[in-house]
Amino acid sequence: MDEKVMELLEQCLFERTQVAYKQMMEAHPLLKEIAHKAAALSEEIEHSTAMDAESKELMMRFLSLSSEADYEYQRYLYIQGAKDCVAVLRELGVIK
Repeated sequence: MDEKVMELLEQCLFERTQVAYKQMMEAHPLLKEIAHKAAALSEEIEHSTAMDAESKELMMRFLSLSSEADYEYQRYLYIQGAKDCVAVLRELGVIK
């Protein structure tokens, strides 16, 4: 597929997952609270004086990778959901 088309698809996917994430946060207050607590904890770790620089760097790398993995998971689920929707619509005869 053309690189420009792939770039546009990736941008569209990013925007749709962001919209879905925002809707999910609004619909589930507990999840929103957990996300805020995690963000606050991440900031606390970043500014902590209780850890030495090496430990802090290790923890920040972990949090960054965890965030990246979470995004990839959300992206995968969004794409899989679209594929499942198409499969169900085909099975029902709504689309071919």
